[in-house]
Amino acid sequence: MNKKIGLTIVVMAMATRVWASKGVADVKGTATGSMIAGTVQFEDSPAGLKVSAALTGVPPGQHAFHIHEFGSCADSGKAAGSHYNPMNAPHGQVLKDGMQHAHAGDLGNVTAGADGKVTLNAVIPGITLGSSAYTVGGRAVVLHEKVDDFSQPVGNAGGRIGCGPITITAN
Repeated sequence: MNKKIGLTIVVMAMATRVWASKGVADVKGTATGSMIAGTVQFEDSPAGLKVSAALTGVPPGQHAFHIHEFGSCADSGKAAGSHYNPMNAPHGQVLKDGMQHAHAGDLGNVTAGADGKVTLNAVIPGITLGSSAYTVGGRAVVLHEKVDDFSQPVGNAGGRIGCGPITITAN
């Protein structure tokens, strides 16, 4: 086989693998007796990381929703560490500002209706689940008690009321 053709096949196979990952975070309330529960689905795509959340039992109103740097929800979610920020960018909203101008994990705010339900469907450009320099597999999603006001350094979002480690489910 021609070396050039062989290299092309390997590169194409690697590119296919990058866009084939799927994952999930099972979110639970951080306080004993909390009714917060739900899932966040992740899927790599050529446009970026698709994020689809469906949560229930959330207090009505707006809540900050972030990807944090570690995949542990121990200690009422504090073990998840800080916002995922691989580019050392200031706090902001990655969906609007991009990862060069906001923490890659700063997904902004979600709104819980009177029924306690939250949904989110978004794509984060430049982030993948597990096959690049900017991966979220093994990290955690965190739902905060308050709205993210986008101030520095982390948006005054208050305590962590829901948390779920991100696990890769398929490649």
